[in-house]
Amino acid sequence: MTYNNKIDFHTHYITPGFNKYLDDNYNGHGDGVKTPAWDIDSHRKMMQDMDIKKSMLAISSPHVGAASTDAEAVQLADEVNAYAAKIVAQYPDEFGLMATLPLPNGKNSAAAVAQIRRDYNPVGYTLPTNSRGVYIGDPSLDDMMTALNDDHALISIHPNEPAKQDINAAKSVKTPLMEFFFDTTRTLVNMSEARIFSRFPNITWIIPHAGALLPIIAERVDIGGKFLAEGDQEPADTLLDVMPHLYYDMAGMVLPYQLPTLMQIVPADHFLYGSDYPYTPQPVIEQLANMLDTTDVLTDTQKKQMFETNGVALLASTKH
Repeated sequence: MTYNNKIDFHTHYITPGFNKYLDDNYNGHGDGVKTPAWDIDSHRKMMQDMDIKKSMLAISSPHVGAASTDAEAVQLADEVNAYAAKIVAQYPDEFGLMATLPLPNGKNSAAAVAQIRRDYNPVGYTLPTNSRGVYIGDPSLDDMMTALNDDHALISIHPNEPAKQDINAAKSVKTPLMEFFFDTTRTLVNMSEARIFSRFPNITWIIPHAGALLPIIAERVDIGGKFLAEGDQEPADTLLDVMPHLYYDMAGMVLPYQLPTLMQIVPADHFLYGSDYPYTPQPVIEQLANMLDTTDVLTDTQKKQMFETNGVALLASTKH
């Protein structure tokens, strides 16, 4: 069975300003990966080929928060949001905007939430796991988190390379293949420790890559955090309680190992499709979608939920 009308919650776009930023600061290799070619016509053609009805456009790593100054981050965030908003205005049935905030400055980002909502009315926002070493859950971002909570925001997390690394091992392995999973997992545990989920309950979260390593270590962190706690340490949000209420995109190779593990914790009505275009080339997108299409791990009903109906319901529930 081939599932039509997919909704893609993990897909990217590259603006002229963002492309120049990557060229100037990363020699065209943000997080160690060559910036792929991208244009809206090719993106729409991929969607037609893959039976994708709608795509949520978001900037990929290393995100604007890796800019050298707060002013540069503000300028670049404005550029990428305005660029995507024009695409959405031109093709409103095909695209939605997951807006970018000028991290790591929490006050600037809090102010941007109201401006972005007023000017662009995005589907939601995308946050990097860290911006210059400031992780989601850091107290300096509480103003931003309050603004997003007041907005009842939908937020997709995207991994970034850890800000500082001095590890002399596995250096030939590209950052997205290993460090992205580590940083996503690190971020979610940090959010739990900072009680982000209980303090900001109006936010709806989308976690990338089937939760990265979280399904494997969540119980270890929950249980170990209790018996290793010292003094009057405030209890963290319990990961195994939080996880069933989060959404998870299936970008990347989630079969045969990740998805069955995640399904032991999270119901299938919280799974979403993600292509990771253009950083994942179309032939690989086709291969990965076919794996999801033909797997015995999911029922036909669950596959339809993941590819389409979960996304329809999520977008309806978070519509402003």
